[in-house]
Amino acid sequence: MTEAAVEVARTSIDASVRERIWGRAAARCVLCSKWLVDEREHWRAIPVGQIAHNVAASSGPKAPRGQSTLSAAQRAGEDNLLLLCGDCHKRIDSAQYRDVYTVKFLRAKKTEHERRVREVTDFATLRPATVLRLTAPVRGTVAPATGGQIGESLRVAGLTGMGADTRTGSFDIDLRHHESEPWSWEASKAAIDRVVTQMQEAFAAQDIGVVAIFAMAPIPILVYLGSALDDKTETKLFPRRRSDDITAWTWPERSGSSRSYAAILADDSGQFSDTTDVTILVEVTSEVELARAPDSLSAFPVARLRVVGGFGPEAIDSAADLDAFARAWRELLAVVEHRHPHAQRYHLVASVPVTAAVALGRHRMRGVHPAFVVYQRTADGTYEEALEIVG
Repeated sequence: MTEAAVEVARTSIDASVRERIWGRAAARCVLCSKWLVDEREHWRAIPVGQIAHNVAASSGPKAPRGQSTLSAAQRAGEDNLLLLCGDCHKRIDSAQYRDVYTVKFLRAKKTEHERRVREVTDFATLRPATVLRLTAPVRGTVAPATGGQIGESLRVAGLTGMGADTRTGSFDIDLRHHESEPWSWEASKAAIDRVVTQMQEAFAAQDIGVVAIFAMAPIPILVYLGSALDDKTETKLFPRRRSDDITAWTWPERSGSSRSYAAILADDSGQFSDTTDVTILVEVTSEVELARAPDSLSAFPVARLRVVGGFGPEAIDSAADLDAFARAWRELLAVVEHRHPHAQRYHLVASVPVTAAVALGRHRMRGVHPAFVVYQRTADGTYEEALEIVG
């Protein structure tokens, strides 16, 4: 009889092993990250997680992943056990999904989860960050960053959240009114102002060192958010990529140089030196057709900033790309200011990713630059004035 054919009977799991499994998983389900300490009873916390076996506790035809040369003691050992919620435990052991949840797959998920726990809780190397999450409908869809997605993005960036302290922890701006409502833009500005005012108290007290921005909203709102933020505070902007997994807000790893951006200005030969209005088109995600904007914008001097190498939603796909975009934007503003020193309004029409939209507003110098009049693309593809940023 071979070793694999020897029948293995279930053996109990030592209490010390159970404690280590819970500790290494940080009381989170290895597969779905659900919090496994139930706090429904105010006077005590009840653990609701379950210790699951990768290779089954016993052998036999009905034991999930039971065919193995592991002994009973090895099956009850720490290397073969993982912490799961009840739903995930039931799922991995069901006959329907046993071929999906293999020994190799579960071992890899456990290793990944425990590695992430160690890195996220390594407070000696991770810098604390305050999280600002802004959510508003974009073409009728709301896609807020989840807690897990935020945590993963911070970890990759070498940051960690500061918890729920209302002064220094996290701030939420939830704008559920639709952009088609005529009052929605002013309501959005007021909501942003209220939260940023709260944050400024922490800025003044030097309680905040780094601000991490997770924002999904129409471009005018994102530009206004950037303009409202304190430009003296270190700010990290996180992208929203076309994914729903844990890395949806994480900058992808990419080597090589950053993208470049070209400024294109009309050769006005000085004839617009006294103009009070300038049109600025920023083209990264797609080209902006000036013919789709109000006719008055064509009558003003026009400046363009566009990505080199092709438009697209992934045209800014690294922090280096975003830095290069911000430099090019600042340089364009400086040239426009020099050419048109009497301008009172910059009419901004942009097709950019969320991070670039925030950067557009963030690099507006208060009290120096003219007002920004920001335009929104409508359902029929035209552009209309949305909001104005002054001061």
